Amino acid sequence: MKRIKYYILTAVALTVALGTACNSDYLDKMPEAEGYDFDKVFKDSTNYRNFCEYLVIYPFFLHLQNGVKPYGSYDDITDNSISTPTFAGVPSVQCQIGNYYGMRTNGDAPMSNNATWEEIWKHVRIANNGIRNIAHYSGSETSKNKILGLCYFYRAYAYMELTRRWGGMPYLFAPVAADENMDFPRLSMQETYQLAAKDCDSAAMFLQNVIPLSEFQHPTRIAALAMKSRILLYAASDLARYENGDGENLWEEAALAADYALREAEATGYYQLVDWANYRYIFIDDQEDHYSKEILFGRRASIGWAADAYTNCIRPPGQLGGKYGVAVNRLFVDKFEMQTTGLPIDDPVSGHVEQNPYVNRDPRFSFNVIYNGATVMTKTMEIWQYDDNSTSKNAADCQISQGVPLMGYTQTGYYAQKWMGRGALGATPHKQQWPYIRLAEVYLNFAEAANEAWGNPDVQDGRCHYSAAAAANVIRNRAQMPDVHSKFLNQADFKERVRNERRVELCFEEHRIFDLRRWKIGTQSEYRDIWRSKITRLNTATYDPAIYPTGFKFEKELLIRRIYEDRHNLFVIKLDDTNIGPNFKQNPGW
Repeated sequence: MKRIKYYILTAVALTVALGTACNSDYLDKMPEAEGYDFDKVFKDSTNYRNFCEYLVIYPFFLHLQNGVKPYGSYDDITDNSISTPTFAGVPSVQCQIGNYYGMRTNGDAPMSNNATWEEIWKHVRIANNGIRNIAHYSGSETSKNKILGLCYFYRAYAYMELTRRWGGMPYLFAPVAADENMDFPRLSMQETYQLAAKDCDSAAMFLQNVIPLSEFQHPTRIAALAMKSRILLYAASDLARYENGDGENLWEEAALAADYALREAEATGYYQLVDWANYRYIFIDDQEDHYSKEILFGRRASIGWAADAYTNCIRPPGQLGGKYGVAVNRLFVDKFEMQTTGLPIDDPVSGHVEQNPYVNRDPRFSFNVIYNGATVMTKTMEIWQYDDNSTSKNAADCQISQGVPLMGYTQTGYYAQKWMGRGALGATPHKQQWPYIRLAEVYLNFAEAANEAWGNPDVQDGRCHYSAAAAANVIRNRAQMPDVHSKFLNQADFKERVRNERRVELCFEEHRIFDLRRWKIGTQSEYRDIWRSKITRLNTATYDPAIYPTGFKFEKELLIRRIYEDRHNLFVIKLDDTNIGPNFKQNPGW
């Protein structure tokens, strides 16, 4: 049969693959089918499965185990944190000055660069081939269903990631012939999300509710339903809804999707929130009995104690022996409420004491943030920038030179801790789980959507298992926090509390950048700038312990005024790919 020769030039061309009756250079050149012709790939059941397993084995990009790509956390390009290395090319440094344009070619910025753009389109192509050629599959009906569920799920997942990063896209349901016109018009964000939600429905038809632990990194039916809840939440939100005027009001649809996912997850008798005593096992250490029940779709990694991914991205210098850490924004620290009252710290009756700031806070604060005086891996952290004791030296965990922290040390007075081990220093290997989506998110998806859909967080729609407030309280109570305070049980105030709940529960899990975008609030200073705690160790002979009970003075100061504009709500599409024709346009402002 005639071979179709082509060169992959464009994003849409990345979906070019063989049809059901012809061969292509694709099979000879693409690593997922290297060395095979059509019959050997799609008429051999083992090879067919291996072809589709590419979707699982090769993620769009690797979280936690990708060396120094990026330095620090994915939240470092948001208002949650910044990376402690400050040299050019670090994604958070680029974003601070508004250089999102340069991110497209930055190999250390997989959250937004051309390589990730190409890899996601590659997944679309593979998923489409897996679906299109299923009539040739010679294996069992059970394994056939598994392949179809996998491919529908990954097509939805790929389009969700494409859309929340780069906007609405042409939705390709089948491989595209090499000689076909590639200048497809872009759909709106809402249209793209809605088609991805339908693919989640298709995936759910073929996938199992619960799978063996040995298949942890594969999707399940519950994962497909949960992903649909996220997709519709994004579709209902302001960025998608008001992209081209006033789009569809999809809040009720999003709420019902999240409710269905929650009810189906609970009905399995398997999926549940991990209790607070074992919360750490969602993210670190190899405790399958815990993390597999809350993580609906995720990935595991075993990272050496001295690996770059750990020392350069997770473990700060000083007593913890790393190289670079993640410097947490003081404004993010301030978002953790008081545990006793359940009130924000700026509420006059919250019980917060400015000069004893870390007591009685939401327990998720000490889980996620390393602060002065915290105990981490048996070490008492010393994080201060100034010292009134003339004989003292630099703080062990915040080394200063000429008023500026040395490279790798925190500029804000805090480090991130979520992905840190909780054992002794030097423990190896460091085992971690990355939750692409977990059950806690689905509760918060419902809480947000239900509040918007029905206008009162305390009202339970007859079709749903929870009210918006009740769903949020499930997450709060797990963290040993009281219910949402009654003063916030109106639509406007609850909206802010559930946004805050997402921020503290899902921090450093690659949600914040997309939440800021879909809410269209990233240009506001309180969600844009980075602040620090100026911490002074006071002279032990002269300070007043009644005023400064910890022996330290805490002051809040602006550190970085980041540049964020409306155009930054979408990343820059690979430039070559916007040249394929007039229909496939670059994002606004670029």
